[in-house]
Amino acid sequence: MADAIRLHAEFTDDLGTAYKLNIHQAGFVGSSTEFNLGADGFTLRYSGNNEDRMQPIIGSEVTFTLIENVAAHTTFLTALATSEDADFTVTIFKDPDGANTLFWTGVLLHEQVVLQDEAFPIQNTMTAVDDLGNLKNITYDNNGTFYTGQETIAAHLTKLLNKTRALHVFASGDVFLKYANDFKPTNFLSANALTELQVGHAAFYNLDDEGNAQGIDCFTVLKNFAITFNARVFLHEGCFYFVPVGAVINNTTVNLFTVTKAGTVSGSATATNTQLTVDSDMERMRGGVTTFLPALNKVQRTWRTDANLPVVGPDTQFLNPINNQTALGTNITDNNLLYDNGTVFRLRFRYNHSFDGDGTSTGDNVPARILLKMQIKVGSLYYNNAVTFGATTMNVGYAGDAYTIDTMTFSAPAWSGSAGHFYFAVTPTPAYLNRNNGLFYNMTFTPQGFASIALYNQPVFIDTAAITSAQTGVTVTVNVEGYDHDGNLITDVTGSDAYGKLEKFGMHIVNGNATNGDRVVYEAVTTANNQETLVQDEVIIGSSAFEDYRNIYENNSSPAQPIDSFTSFANSSATLSIHQLGVKEVISGQNASTQVKRGSFYKVFVSPYHALLFSTRNFLPFETTFMARAVQTEYEAFHISSDDTNVSTPTPEVINDRPPIDDSEPVYDLRNTFTPDVGDIPPNIFQRFLQSDVRAIAHRDTLSNTVNDFDDRIFNTWQGGTGTATLNLPVVSGNEGRLIRFHSDTSIAANKRVLIQPNPSDSGVTIDGASNYAFDRDYDGVAILCHGGQWYVVQKKEK
Repeated sequence: MADAIRLHAEFTDDLGTAYKLNIHQAGFVGSSTEFNLGADGFTLRYSGNNEDRMQPIIGSEVTFTLIENVAAHTTFLTALATSEDADFTVTIFKDPDGANTLFWTGVLLHEQVVLQDEAFPIQNTMTAVDDLGNLKNITYDNNGTFYTGQETIAAHLTKLLNKTRALHVFASGDVFLKYANDFKPTNFLSANALTELQVGHAAFYNLDDEGNAQGIDCFTVLKNFAITFNARVFLHEGCFYFVPVGAVINNTTVNLFTVTKAGTVSGSATATNTQLTVDSDMERMRGGVTTFLPALNKVQRTWRTDANLPVVGPDTQFLNPINNQTALGTNITDNNLLYDNGTVFRLRFRYNHSFDGDGTSTGDNVPARILLKMQIKVGSLYYNNAVTFGATTMNVGYAGDAYTIDTMTFSAPAWSGSAGHFYFAVTPTPAYLNRNNGLFYNMTFTPQGFASIALYNQPVFIDTAAITSAQTGVTVTVNVEGYDHDGNLITDVTGSDAYGKLEKFGMHIVNGNATNGDRVVYEAVTTANNQETLVQDEVIIGSSAFEDYRNIYENNSSPAQPIDSFTSFANSSATLSIHQLGVKEVISGQNASTQVKRGSFYKVFVSPYHALLFSTRNFLPFETTFMARAVQTEYEAFHISSDDTNVSTPTPEVINDRPPIDDSEPVYDLRNTFTPDVGDIPPNIFQRFLQSDVRAIAHRDTLSNTVNDFDDRIFNTWQGGTGTATLNLPVVSGNEGRLIRFHSDTSIAANKRVLIQPNPSDSGVTIDGASNYAFDRDYDGVAILCHGGQWYVVQKKEK
C-alpha cells in the first residue's frame, strides 16, 4: 500500500495533459494539503556521461517549486528539514482523473530545505531523485546476511532494484522492471537469456587476502550486470528498464519482458516501439548542433576473477588461544559456493606444535605421536581416512634412548556420505615427541623444541580426490590429538602445557595447469588509424569454461554448467566469451567518428528509452532535460550503429596477482606408512622435508608483484621490451628468520631488470642498508633473509 499523501499539486501542460505530483510520508495521519507549483510544473533530468555511449546506469531527478502560502506548507518544510533520509517520497502521475498512470517516483531530498523569513507566498525549490545513486550505500545482502545459492540474472536485477526506497507505490503484482535480451548462450536455443542464465551470490562477496567476505554495494553489482550485457539501466515512465544497446541497434521495436515487484517474470515478451521520429512526433527547436566522438582504437575491460584466492580461508587458529586468537577447532567455511562433479581441492597450511614435557615419563611411555584430525565437509560429502596402530611394532630413537611403538598406518582417503575425519601426521613415523623432555625427534636432525610439518616451516599441500557429485558449501574443522606408543589417545601433549598454531589454512580449487587467474583482461582492437582507447570499469562476473564462483552458469541442466560462449543480434555466429563479445560490440559502435546531436524538442518527452530518428539515422540519448509544463526536452544523443570492419579480439590476458593453484606445484603423499624392517626414512617422507614449491613470475616494464605468504623460491622471467619492474618483499612483521630465494633465466638483463624492495608499508626497512636490490643478470640467484626488522643478502651467485 502506498504511503500516505501529505501534500499534492496538479497542473495541465501547454498541450492539455494533466499531471499530479504527490509528496508522501510513511505514517502520516490526516488529509492531504494542496500546494501550487512554479511556472515550469516540474523538470525531469537524466544525467548521463556524454563521452560514454555505454554508461551503465543513468540516474534521474525531478525539481519543482513548492509555493509556500499556508501554515501546513511551513509545517511540512520543517518536518522535511529534520527528517531521516527517505522519510518523504515523490510520485508523479499522468492523467490523474483518467488512466492515472505512474510517470515517475523518487526520494525527496531533505538536506535542501532553507526556511525563509519572508511573507507568503514563498518559493521553495525541491529536488527528488530516483534513488539509483543511493544503491552505492546499500550492501547487496539480506539485511546483513549474505544471500546464498545461484539466481537468474532477472532475479538479481529484481533484488537490486527492490533496494531503492520509493517503491511503496507498487503492489507486489505490479510491473516495476522491463528488460530486453541481446547476448545469448550458444550451447542451447535461448528464449529468454536473463532467466536462463544465473550467477551465484558468492560472486558478490569481495574476499580479502585473509579470506574475510566483504559485501559489495548494490550499485556496483547492478553496474556489473549492465556492463557485462552492454546494457543501460534507467527509470522511464514509472518503470525501471534494463536495455542492451545492441537490442536497439538491431531493431528500435524492442521485445520487452516484464517483472513484477515480487519477481514474477512474464512468459513472453511484448514488442515495444522505442522510436520517435524527428519532425513528425515532435518539433525541432532552433539552435541544434552536431558534434563528434572520436573513433576508438581499443576497448579494454577487466574481469576481476580472484580465482587464485582460496575458497576457504586463509585462517589461523591456536591450541589454547589467548586474547583475540581463534581457537583450534573453529569452523572454517566458504560462502556456499557451488562445486561441480570432479572438483579437486588443495589444502595448504602450516602447523607448529610444542609441549613443555612432563619430566616423569619413562620407558615406552616416552614417545608420543601428534596428529591433526580434520573434518572436511563439502556439501553432503566428507573426506575420510582412518588411522590404525598395531599389528606390528618398530623401534624408534637412538642408542640408549630406543623405544618400541606400535606401527601407525593411514588408509587411503576417499569421499563418503558418512561423517568422518581426515587424519594427518604432524610427527610421521619414525618421528615422535618425547613426553619427558618435550623435544621432537625425527631420526635425521637434532631434536627440536617444536614440531613443524615441513622443514624450514614450509607449507604443506594436500590434494583431495575428486568429489563424485556436484555439491554446495564447504566446512572444515581442524583439531590436534596425541597418541602414545600403543596408539592410545592421550591428552597431556595437547593440554594446557602445549602450544599449537595452524597457520593460514586455505582450501583451493585445482583447475589443472590453467585457471582464470586473478584478472582477465579483454580487448577489442581495430587496424584502422584511430587514436582513442576506452577502458571500461572492472567487472566481477564473466564467462569461461572453468568452474569459477564468479562465472555465469546456465540453469537448463543439473548441475548448472558454466557458459563460455555467447552470441548476439550483431554477431549471430559468434563463439566468444561474454566480455570478448562485449568489447567487440563497443568498439564496433565507435569504429569511426560518431555523430552527437544536441538541441531541443517541443511536444514530446524524451528519455534514455527513446531512439530518435533523424532522417535515416537513429540516436540514443546520453542525457535529457524535460520541462513538463512547456512540453520541451533538451537532449544530447549519439548515433547508434555497428561496424566491425577490421575489428579483432585478441586472446585475453590472464594475470596472476597471487600464485596460481595448478598441477605444477609439488604435492606430497602423506599417508606416512612405514615398513618395520626398513631402517631408512621412507622416500615420501624424506621428499616432504626437502621439497618446496617454486613460484614463477613473468615481469614486464612498470609491473609490480609482491612475495606471497608461502613463497620460498621465486623464478623470474621477463616479457616484452626493456624496462624496470618491482618485486615487493613481504612485511617484516611475522617473517623473522624467513629466507627467500630468487632466480632468473636469460630473459633478465641490465635493461630488463627487477628491483627487489622492502614492502611499501614498511617504513625504514632496507636490504643491506639500501632501498632495493637490483636483480639484473641472467642466470642469477640471490637469497635474502629477514632478521631484526631488516632484510639482508646472505647468498649471491657469483658470475
